[in-house]
Amino acid sequence: MKAMTTKLECEAALHTSLKNTARWRDAVAQRFPSDPRNPAAAELLRQLSQEATLSDEQWTAIAPHFERSERWSEVLSDTSRAVGIRPGFNDFSSYAGKLIEALAR
Repeated sequence: MKAMTTKLECEAALHTSLKNTARWRDAVAQRFPSDPRNPAAAELLRQLSQEATLSDEQWTAIAPHFERSERWSEVLSDTSRAVGIRPGFNDFSSYAGKLIEALAR
């Protein structure tokens, strides 16, 4: 049962990161109103936060890295900040894939 709880804790961390980054993007949009990427990124981040459910395969790839170090927080933050700014973040599955790629480096 602990493995499932940990998966749920990871999903909650992903959800929180995406929501917090959406709020940050909203603030950046207010500072730079001429950049249309920020409001669009904030909206995409909110959408992804609602989809934050990991497949077993995604969880297997993320589990060894989850909350192990400062690196987890750094990679999670960097990946969330890239949503809507860099290409390839079309849905939660692609977000999880980018996170997994970054963790593997």
